[in-house]
Amino acid sequence: MPTMVWLRRSTTPFCCDECGAVSYRLTPLSAKCSPRLREVNSPPRSVPGGSRPGAPASCGSSPVIAEGIAVASASASSFPSACASNSPSPPPPPPSLPPIRVSEDTSRFRYTNPTGHPSGLRIAHIAAEAMRLVGGGGTRWVVLVDDDIVLSPDNLVVVLGKYDWREMVYVGAPSESHSANNYFSHGMAFGGEGVALSFPLAIALARTLDVCIERYPRLYGSDDRLHACITELGVPLSREYGFHQWDIRGNAHGILAAHPIAPFISIHHVEFVDPIYPGLNSLESLELFTKAMKTEPMSFLQRSVCYDKKQKLTLAISLGYVVQVYPSVLLPPELERSERTYIAFNRMSQRTEFDFDTKEIQKSMCKKPVLFFLKDVWKDGNITRGSYIRSSERDDLKRKVFCFRSPPSSDIDEIQVSASPLSKRWHLAPRRLCSDVKGYVNGTLFMFVRQCGRGAFGSASDSLD
Repeated sequence: MPTMVWLRRSTTPFCCDECGAVSYRLTPLSAKCSPRLREVNSPPRSVPGGSRPGAPASCGSSPVIAEGIAVASASASSFPSACASNSPSPPPPPPSLPPIRVSEDTSRFRYTNPTGHPSGLRIAHIAAEAMRLVGGGGTRWVVLVDDDIVLSPDNLVVVLGKYDWREMVYVGAPSESHSANNYFSHGMAFGGEGVALSFPLAIALARTLDVCIERYPRLYGSDDRLHACITELGVPLSREYGFHQWDIRGNAHGILAAHPIAPFISIHHVEFVDPIYPGLNSLESLELFTKAMKTEPMSFLQRSVCYDKKQKLTLAISLGYVVQVYPSVLLPPELERSERTYIAFNRMSQRTEFDFDTKEIQKSMCKKPVLFFLKDVWKDGNITRGSYIRSSERDDLKRKVFCFRSPPSSDIDEIQVSASPLSKRWHLAPRRLCSDVKGYVNGTLFMFVRQCGRGAFGSASDSLD
């Protein structure tokens, strides 16, 4: 496993379970952690923080470490008095963790953006400070992330393994928002979801950053300053579709049900979306979400489509999230599009606001799918099994009256999906997964998902032709 330096770029207090190995999960200052979670806070800082307009006030940070990964923390807060009054004195960190570091004073640099905050300078400068902090020591990658993020270190390590860390490499993804990309750049990695810099690129940045950022006083924040300086070095963005800035609000169902065919790496802004699973609150949803992510990281949120030719049904699976049963045959190009159940971070909702393929929410009751959401997931040997329970929003009678037919799978309350592990090279040439319906017993439908064989044409061709 390559060694990485992790930098949390902001300081929202959070509760986490197995931090660093899985995710950062947020709760407000006044919230209580469940018995299996622990609250982590660091002493208040007197320096400003936050990288986006309207970002929530934040108070504490803590370094975390995962096996084989070097971890560093550098962050700041703009409300020290509030932190002092709400946050208890933190316990001393375990000796295995690196010390908490306060980022350097950057007031010597000019900042003239009329709508931003000079904290963007300080956060950008962390990339250079990190290199002085760790020196060499076998470090291959420097990764900057925000703390309101769910992150899969396992998939991140696998994805970065595709690149030669001995070269200058800049890995990440732009925003989902067309407006944000137009304002900043379509070739900029947004830092909330994670920015990965290879060691040579980080070294070059450390040597040139002070001079470089002085040339860009009118830029808004930290991400665009890093991008400007990396652009001066001539290094383009290597886009990875598993990074998700998630510049969205509301119901994230449309994105989660149509995840790109790529390893899931991160989602940002988890506090601005509705609970992921119906019937659970935000923290409970994130617990189940990260449990599914940990159980089988590579296949998490990967999709499969299969058909019941006799009943003319379409079953669309997003592993670890949902099974959608459509009352008609929908071909894969239609299912590839994300249903706009959400709005953009700037509260715009039209199709042209999003830089990926979307479609309108299906309004016809007769065409809407029946949804089965993940209830639990577990390992059975090398097979991953998930139980997906029918959504409580049942409208069977209305469908029967107005659609002149019973709703699809009206006698099914649970779908149990078994999935075999993907090959270690799947991410190098990713492909949508194949699946089959294996049978039906006492209200439970059984399905099996697998990596498509080289001779397979895919579920549509195999099921409908």
